[in-house]
Amino acid sequence: MKTIFLFCSMIFSFAFYSQNPPTKSEEIYVNSGISEFPDDEAEFPGGSEAMMKYVIKNVIYPQSEIDKGIEGKVMVSFIVEKDGSLSNVKALNSISEALDKEAIRVVESMPKWNPATYKKEPVRSQMSLPINFALDGTEDDDEQRKYYDGHWAGFDIGTLILMNDLFKTDFASAPYWNNNIARSSKFNFNFYEFKVPIFKQYLGLTTGLGWSVSTIGLKNNYNIIHSDSSVYAISNPTQSYQSNNLIAHYLTAPLLLDFSTKKEQKKSFYFAAGVVGGVRIYSNTFQTGKFANGDRFRNYVRSKYNLAPFTLEATARLGYGVFGLFASYNLTPLFQKDKTGVVYPFSAGISINVDYFSK
Repeated sequence: MKTIFLFCSMIFSFAFYSQNPPTKSEEIYVNSGISEFPDDEAEFPGGSEAMMKYVIKNVIYPQSEIDKGIEGKVMVSFIVEKDGSLSNVKALNSISEALDKEAIRVVESMPKWNPATYKKEPVRSQMSLPINFALDGTEDDDEQRKYYDGHWAGFDIGTLILMNDLFKTDFASAPYWNNNIARSSKFNFNFYEFKVPIFKQYLGLTTGLGWSVSTIGLKNNYNIIHSDSSVYAISNPTQSYQSNNLIAHYLTAPLLLDFSTKKEQKKSFYFAAGVVGGVRIYSNTFQTGKFANGDRFRNYVRSKYNLAPFTLEATARLGYGVFGLFASYNLTPLFQKDKTGVVYPFSAGISINVDYFSK
């Protein structure tokens, strides 16, 4: 999303030039409050709306002035000649040399106008065009805008570690939850976001929706056994596993306090922290490997495995532009209460952000 908002407007009142009246061939109509007008006013091809679109599309905010935080309105004066060409383009006021030059450049690059006419004859006319360079947008635009880019939409890819209630990876009474970290992962596809501003684009509350997949790699040929009252695992020495995973899918929604240094995400440092709630949608185990006799097997079993139906995790995200890091820790246990040992997933990895509201 652009960090620069440009506004232009036209002053369309005209009168005869009052000092040292020129000859007919050099008549110039100038901007004033007098109620005398040419028969037809000079006009940008397509009208004032087309002119505004042209200026917004073609103005390039000088990076040097962005870095310095310089903004303001440059009033550009120019003459529309009889053939529609523009001449005598100059800045009536000065904000900075770079902004003045850019405003003049854009006006000089305009296509020929439809000239003013008097008694059905084209005449020269004087025009004024204010071009507003604003880093944060116009005041009215900021007041009307409800949403800015947050730092949720995109992809997260990381590793997943199971921890006990003491923040350790040791499960003495349930060793089967000592997961294979190299084969465990967390993948988030966060497909929708919006950020409600607290202070313009710099600070806000971000929420949205996402899809999260937790893959827990099990060690030592464990097979998960579950009933209505418990879930545990036993080792099977007759099988050799190439992959042995418990996989859970969740629909997620965040609530993040989201801070960024600039409106345009591609050039912004950011930090966001908060909580992510989830609803378990789907879970299964997936195993591949060989039996002792060498025969291969491939097992897929869909079940709830006494996984908690709802999750709540604390999360923090930071980075620059589209790339970042994330870390999350479950505040609620992975499994339902009293079904097995207490297990809390922790995940961390990289984020690829999507500028959801960018055009």
